[in-house]
Amino acid sequence: MANSSGSATGNPRNKIALQPGHSLMDWIRLGNSGVDLSGTGGVPQRVTREQLANHKSKDNAWICLRGNVYNITRYLDFHPGGVEELLRGAGIDATTLFNQVHSWVNFESILQKCLVGPLVSGVDEDVFAIPGGSKKSKKNSNPPKTKSPSEDVIKFDWTQQQKFVTFYIYLKEPLYVKNIPSNELWSLVNGTWVRWSLPSTLNWPPIIVLPTNDMKKIEIKLDKSDDNNGSSMWQKIPHLIPVSNKEYPCGFSQLSVKNITQVNHNVYTVTLEYVEKVFYYVPIGHHIILNATIKGQVVERQYTPITNLVSQSSFPAGITLMVKSYPDGIFSSWLTSRKGNEIVNVSEPTGGFSVTFIAECTHLILIAAGTGFTPMVRIINWALQPQKKFSAEHILSEAETSWKGKRGWVTLQLLQTVLPDFTNAVPLPYYVCICGPISFTQLTERYLQDMNYTTDNYFCFRG
Repeated sequence: MANSSGSATGNPRNKIALQPGHSLMDWIRLGNSGVDLSGTGGVPQRVTREQLANHKSKDNAWICLRGNVYNITRYLDFHPGGVEELLRGAGIDATTLFNQVHSWVNFESILQKCLVGPLVSGVDEDVFAIPGGSKKSKKNSNPPKTKSPSEDVIKFDWTQQQKFVTFYIYLKEPLYVKNIPSNELWSLVNGTWVRWSLPSTLNWPPIIVLPTNDMKKIEIKLDKSDDNNGSSMWQKIPHLIPVSNKEYPCGFSQLSVKNITQVNHNVYTVTLEYVEKVFYYVPIGHHIILNATIKGQVVERQYTPITNLVSQSSFPAGITLMVKSYPDGIFSSWLTSRKGNEIVNVSEPTGGFSVTFIAECTHLILIAAGTGFTPMVRIINWALQPQKKFSAEHILSEAETSWKGKRGWVTLQLLQTVLPDFTNAVPLPYYVCICGPISFTQLTERYLQDMNYTTDNYFCFRG
């Protein structure tokens, strides 16, 4: 249910109708087709401002965002805000423009296959400021030549015992890990693929320890004991190997159905595990795309995992979904009727939400309708760490006669019973998350704006 907008500079409220074959999934497929979207042949290039300025036309467009230059020529027709809106940032450092319009969009994931290389001079002062969070120290956009490109985008530590090796990876974005081939460990960290050459093979699956504060540091513990040689200490340090664009893995992974549990008359939890030696960490509020061939047609649906609520903080590689099965729902009825070990294709996670949006609020209001509850599950779990007060109120629009609670629809008067009007003179520590059918989300957003709330104080998950 998360916002799937691929906009890089345009206003998400001013979306245009895209041509057939230009959806987000079509863009992901194009990126995984092997086409050289960056135009560099897979070799990163250092870009000067003068070079950037020469690429500002519809047929040849580059853009700089937060210190990196992307070739957006092929992406223009996929941009939900329209070609002209995105061309406003062509040929320039558009970081400030991007931060002003929709800084929450995960452009690194959307444009990762378009990366030309770093901008090497005169980077804007706020390029590496994280919107809504504390200021970070400015990164060096022109690193020493002794470092590999991978070392400039990843921070990690590792420790070892006789039987185990543990990697500690520091994140800002989704994490993907795979142990294929067995003597290499691959990882998608902060939008960039890296890999380590390992002194010995590893046993799969790993033990993944997730942070309680969303994406800060993830612990990946792998068994390195060998049946033939027994336990041993590595004498060599794992070293990073650059990954070219042509070597990027496919955006979809195969998962098998491990368990389906019926929660009520039409809601199920579906637990999936990766078939190969891979693991994706899906950040809070991000969604994945599942696809399958049903009755001869490829069908795709978005789902937001609820993994952290129903699993321990340390668990094998897998994903848990909450699925409402509709009688006439082609995909939901198919998914909830699967048998054990049947295969489902799952995309990499995407989304624009970050817990930095709610980190400093004292009152978190979650407004959900129907299946819009799913992204709220992990937000609730995160917000209750450590233990905090939480209350829920159910309001039914189509209640049975036995229902004793509140009835009705979302209205301005209803919101005013739980939210004070916002005033710039006395900013309130309130933050609102909204998810549900499109009409519900749009109506709730309009009421919040009537109460003087801005996008600094609310987030809409849009399907």
